[in-house]
Amino acid sequence: MSAPIKRILSEFTKLEGVKGAIVVGKDGMVIDAVAPSKDFDPEDLGASMTQAVRSLEKIGQAFDLGSPRILSQEYDNGMIVVGDLGESFILVIADKMAMVGMIRNEIKKLRDKLKALI
Repeated sequence: MSAPIKRILSEFTKLEGVKGAIVVGKDGMVIDAVAPSKDFDPEDLGASMTQAVRSLEKIGQAFDLGSPRILSQEYDNGMIVVGDLGESFILVIADKMAMVGMIRNEIKKLRDKLKALI
């Protein structure tokens, strides 16, 4: 979509263990992606994550916690970290060697730049 967005997403892939990064609108539409492999379908993941984020937003509201800012989910072989961008979110896919703290810091650092481009 946009070379500046693609450059920012590529910054994430420079972090150890990060395989890809996707910006998804809260409507589930992929805005831009640096996919972890050619077989990867960012549209499918974007739609699935949108539903998951909506569910977690409801849980936060039910406990009067507000909206989620950064979510992380660890799996046997890696993790997904999701950062709120207002009307969209960034989803970072990483292997188990990645450091979640580094990914979270990068999301915080680049959040405003991404918001301005979307």
